[in-house]
Amino acid sequence: MVSADARLGMARLFFGWRPHPTQKQWMVDDARVKVAACGRRWGKTEAAAVDAATFALACPGSAQMIVAPTCDQSRLIFDTVERLVMGRAVTRRVSKVTRTPFPRLRINRSEITARTADDDGRNLRGHSADRVIVDEAAYVRDAVVEEVISPMLADRNGQLVMISTPWGKNHFYRAFARGNGGDGRYSAHRFPSRTNPFVSGEYIEFQRGVITPRQFSVEYEAEFLDDQASVFPWETIERAVGLGRETYVSDEPWLVAGVDWARYSDYTTVIVLDASETPHRVVAMDRFHKLSWEAQVERVASILIGCGVSEVLTDQTSIGDPLLEQLRRCVWEKGAGMAIEGMAFTNASKREIIDNLVVRLSAGETAIPDDEQLVRELQYFEYELTTSGNVRMNARSGYTDDLVVALALAEWQGKSAGGPARFLAGSKLRVASQSVS
Repeated sequence: MVSADARLGMARLFFGWRPHPTQKQWMVDDARVKVAACGRRWGKTEAAAVDAATFALACPGSAQMIVAPTCDQSRLIFDTVERLVMGRAVTRRVSKVTRTPFPRLRINRSEITARTADDDGRNLRGHSADRVIVDEAAYVRDAVVEEVISPMLADRNGQLVMISTPWGKNHFYRAFARGNGGDGRYSAHRFPSRTNPFVSGEYIEFQRGVITPRQFSVEYEAEFLDDQASVFPWETIERAVGLGRETYVSDEPWLVAGVDWARYSDYTTVIVLDASETPHRVVAMDRFHKLSWEAQVERVASILIGCGVSEVLTDQTSIGDPLLEQLRRCVWEKGAGMAIEGMAFTNASKREIIDNLVVRLSAGETAIPDDEQLVRELQYFEYELTTSGNVRMNARSGYTDDLVVALALAEWQGKSAGGPARFLAGSKLRVASQSVS
């Protein structure tokens, strides 16, 4: 394979392109996963287009895909590639562009296509590539990158390139952090707008005065900040996960549980906590859907009895009311003794239990497993201002919050229950984070 340094020479020879210093830094990086957090007007579209065009020329027969949240965004880099290639006779002679059913450029037996990520990446499935360039990667859903785009590179041991203005702390942030954390497969770059010498410093300073400091930090300084709507700051989540990695022994476990019911679109979730000491620790989790109500009650009862739970708080809203009675009956018929209570959700009651969870996590008083779904739900649980001026707390559009609610119910029960349950003399509970499922 032609080195990145050699491709810089090709860019100068074929396209007359001379990068500014940080564009050059980006171009010569050959990491398997390379990530750039860019400020506006840094020059990422131009750098990515030159990178894609020279890779196609240097690696005959290669396949590259440009992916972005929308069709218009994916076309930005593709159109720049087309302008570069078709603007020079030497490359135009060996190139062909088609626009249906999606933009495709063939050059030197290589192919560059532009596709949209959509919400679920359905149009990307089944493809393979030597390289995928994800533009505005922070705005592409985690599952699309992790479950669709990354597997596309497996057959060819390909390269994943992600460039974006930062937004929240999602898969893009995690990849950036791995690049900064010494993982040799990843590289991370932060390119504030000011590192482009061709952008007016006066204009950047003008922008500092017309947008909020938070917006300026993200848009022009390329800094990763929590979304201002986030209920649980990322540092708080990381701390709770770190506590959850610690193995512990409890001589007198006091096990409480939270249950959030659902049937079709959402998930029924169960979280069991050992609340005998601080920090409280998640010792068991379950999440499922598309079961009959009877099957759900049976499964929840089995989990609670199997763990030896003493006190339970369930969602009693709507269908949760009869399910509460069914769960009590099922547990009683199995000969288990536990207190099972319900909570009907209103905006006020839900906020109360969520606020309690916020306080406990912020104080380092709750330890959670490094479970991707739970971490994602906490990360995308948000404040929302209604048209009537009230504040609601729920999952961001496109995400779920079932595990968050179950954890909040369990912590509320742990806070309000009467005291640790007494188990058989000498019994001990040994739970490591990896035992949580």
